[in-house]
Amino acid sequence: MGKSLIMNDKIITALLAILIALGGWTLSRTFSLSQDMVLIKEKVSQLEEKIDKGLKRKNKKKKKQKSN
Repeated sequence: MGKSLIMNDKIITALLAILIALGGWTLSRTFSLSQDMVLIKEKVSQLEEKIDKGLKRKNKKKKKQKSN
């Protein structure tokens, strides 16, 4: 009966170690994805600003052409 209990303890310890390792990996992956999303949002924001500036310039040119 003693060997059985020791074996069960080892199995439970191993399973807990695996569970903790998977939790840590998931947490680090989530953090990495979060950082990637921040970078992507920043790039999208910069592209939106460039597009807005381009549209404003285009509208100014059209207004000048109409007034001439």
